[in-house]
Parts: sequence; structure tokens; C-alpha cells
Amino acid sequence: GFRFHVSMAARHSMLLVLLATLAPAAALRLPPTGRPATASRVTVRRVPRAVCCQEEPSGEIVRSGDIVDAEVVEGTTSKLTAAEVEQVGNLAADDEWLGLAMELGIVLRSAVRESVKASVRDFTGNNDYKIGDLSKEADARVKDAVAQMRGKDEYELGDLTAVIDQVAKDEVCKLTGKEEYSAGDLSVEVDRRVKSTVADFCGKEEYEAGDLTREVSTRVEARVNEFTGADEYSFGDISREIERQRAAWVLDFVSKEEYEFGDITKTIVKNFTGKDDYEFGDVTKKAIKNITGKDDYQFGDITRTLGQKLFGNKQVPKKKE
Repeated sequence: GFRFHVSMAARHSMLLVLLATLAPAAALRLPPTGRPATASRVTVRRVPRAVCCQEEPSGEIVRSGDIVDAEVVEGTTSKLTAAEVEQVGNLAADDEWLGLAMELGIVLRSAVRESVKASVRDFTGNNDYKIGDLSKEADARVKDAVAQMRGKDEYELGDLTAVIDQVAKDEVCKLTGKEEYSAGDLSVEVDRRVKSTVADFCGKEEYEAGDLTREVSTRVEARVNEFTGADEYSFGDISREIERQRAAWVLDFVSKEEYEFGDITKTIVKNFTGKDDYEFGDVTKKAIKNITGKDDYQFGDITRTLGQKLFGNKQVPKKKE
């Protein structure tokens, strides 16, 4: 027998549908082979005489799996090769898989539709759904719940607002510890809690007007005095302390008691070149020495050094004549 291959397009279509039908409503499973249990197997039968296709379709519908002999016509004909037989089988297999995908899609849509209908039917209590049933049922349930909270048999206009107002008052009573709500209880409770927190921040038992401002000012002044080393803060202490510490760092960097213009640059050059007295070109010579490793620079040293580092070229000693 011949072995047929299903095209990637057909496989992708089947994969999408099969993944979607994994829902319980579809109730479909695949066998271990990865193909649906209902997939038809393509068969090829050899006929004793040469067969060719009709020029015009007969219009008859042939069911999957049926073997039909085509009309025999006179003329020069030839048998199908193995490759042609396999190609025909692949086309038939693709058609079967695509047809099954369409059928599974219909089953899935029907299952989803029936599931939604069942959920709506359970919610509304009506077997036949009509437009607006969901909204009406939701409105009725909300009104029933509000009426129960109000202790009434039926909902009346304004009951929902009254329920929300009562819930808010109950929450305020929980905060204040009171049994009944009075106008302004929420504002009074919030004010009391804020003052209590500020009093703890200031280290006092009761809050007084201005305590927070004075406490913040005191803490800021203490931090500034800690930075400047002064007992009391005066305007400009922070700027002067920053300038003093910067100057101390400069003197420590240049290792001198008094700073002169250019000392920082001289110190940087000294640290780089290792020479106390700077001469024009020392920085360049030092940089070239760090690259080539030679005290005396010759034309081409940098190029050769870079070539050795990048490409691994080795220096070849010159032969003595």
C-alpha cells in the first residue's frame, strides 16, 4: 500500500479545531495516532482496463470511502505512476481532514450555544430566551435583595439610596465605637486619629496647633548641625561646609597645605607619568609606552603592537648578516 502525507495547512486547521473542542461540551478525543477516530482511510484499487477522468462532472455525490469506476473512454491512456497515486491519495486525505475540521467546528459552535442557553435558562428560569430577559432578571434580583435589607416585601424608589447610606453609617460607627451615627462623626474621628499620629511623631501626649511645623523644623536643624558641626544653624552654613570639605579634599589629593591654581592637573599628570617635573609630551610618551611596552618609540610600533594583540602576530627576529 502507499503512504500518504497530509499538508501542513490541513494539519493546522485540524489542530486549531481540536484544541478548541477540548471543552467538556464537545466530548471528543483523539486516538494515540493523532488522527480523529472517524477519519476515512484512502484506498486505491487497480482496475484491469485503463481509466481516465471524465471531461465534465456527472453531478453525482459520492460518499467517503466508496470506490467508483470511472467511465472508460477510447484513446491513448497510461497507468498512474506511484508518485501520481501518492499525490492523489494526499489530496484525498487533505479533503477528509478539512471536512472533519468543518464538522468539528459546527459541533463546537452548537455545544457553546447550548451551554450559554442552559446558563441563561438557569438564571432566568425561562425555557425560551427573549431579548431583555437577563436585564429584567438582574434588576428583579437586586430589588429583592434591597427589599430584604430594608425589611420590606417589595422594592420602592429610593430604597437603594437608603441602604447605601445605612451601610456607610454602620461603617462609621465601627470606626468611632458608637452605637448610633451622628452628623459629623466621620470628620471628628478622622481629625482625632490624625492629631494622635502627629502627637506621637512630636513626642507629646496631645496635639497642639503648630506642633508638626516646629517638630519638622527642629529635626531639619539638627541634621544640618550634624553635617556642619555647629551647635546652632546660621544661614549659609550648608554652603560653607560643602566648600570647606571640597577644599580639604583637594589639598589631600594634591598633598599640599595650600592650593594653587593647576595643582589638581599637575597631580593627575604626576600620577599618570610618575614624574615630578612635567615636560611637554610626557603624557603622550607614557600612553605610547603603556601600549607598546617600549621606552623608545619607533615608527610602526603601535601598528605592530595592535596587530599582535588583535591577530596574534608574532615578532620575527631579524637574521644577522
